[in-house]
Amino acid sequence: MQNEKKPHPRSVFENFELKEKEDDAIPLTPALSLGERETHNPALGTKRNCGLAEDWRTILPLPQGEGRGEGKATVRHPNTLQASIDSAIARSFVYRFLARAFEDPEEQGWWWIGSTETRQALWTGVKTLTNPALEAAAFTFASRLTPEAFESFAGDYLAAFGHTVRGDCPLNEIEYGDIKADPLFQPHRLADLGALYRAFGVEVAEDAAERHDHICLELEFMSVLTAKEAYALEHQLDGEPLELCRDAQKKFLREHLGRWTPAFTRRLARIVGNGALGALANFTRTFVEVECARFGLAPGSEDLLLRPVDESGERLCDSCGITNLLPGALTTNLPA
Repeated sequence: MQNEKKPHPRSVFENFELKEKEDDAIPLTPALSLGERETHNPALGTKRNCGLAEDWRTILPLPQGEGRGEGKATVRHPNTLQASIDSAIARSFVYRFLARAFEDPEEQGWWWIGSTETRQALWTGVKTLTNPALEAAAFTFASRLTPEAFESFAGDYLAAFGHTVRGDCPLNEIEYGDIKADPLFQPHRLADLGALYRAFGVEVAEDAAERHDHICLELEFMSVLTAKEAYALEHQLDGEPLELCRDAQKKFLREHLGRWTPAFTRRLARIVGNGALGALANFTRTFVEVECARFGLAPGSEDLLLRPVDESGERLCDSCGITNLLPGALTTNLPA
């Protein structure tokens, strides 16, 4: 399994595809693999392709109406600027890595996240972020990425998540929250996610099997935002595009990813124990907490409860055959 080179599956975002070059020493996020630039940063290698594409505006456009100051150089200290670029690239890779790690386990995906190149890229990115707790959590998870651990990981994944949205540890944001919240809490949150994705030029693929609030999609969206931040820094755009990217990250962490992942990952770790999946949960929680601290945010409560299942909605589905009723959707009495 280790010696077989397999293509990576495309992203769930239909216009955000993985196109890595065969000679890339370290696989980066899809957006960061479409072009080349030279860097002399020792943490990321010397004179190697770090993939900041010249045509990012086509691949990852900023929202319409923004970026009007493109090309206007801002005055920044070179070392500070390069450190900011490196940090944004590293964060983008870690987000993308975690999105891949939470996908349904298959040998192909396990081969990628456990490969020497990917683990090297992960460790490089984590070291760039200079957080001891994050380094410890990443090291623990990476040490469990062995070929023989795949079956155990897949077994734990099935036990925790099963084949349904509402298992013991849902992978979807809107399953977590105030049990007394308005019935429209869930559809409104899904609509907010869809609007955010579209505003930054990404759309969920039509054949994607997951909802907008799935952990993989939310992690991948943050990978897009941090890649955009790296682009804005690399091209020394004026303050508006850069602040737009950073404000979007802060909002997304506060209202979405940072709100529910502490509870999700704590619940997951309790269910599966100390294996690879448990280590992934701990690494994810630590990374999200570090990201929240970056923006001065308090992460969500680890004790956030699961919302109760809408039994009336389930009865309606059983009676009419509708299987995809939107969570939180209002039901009506059907004639006998």
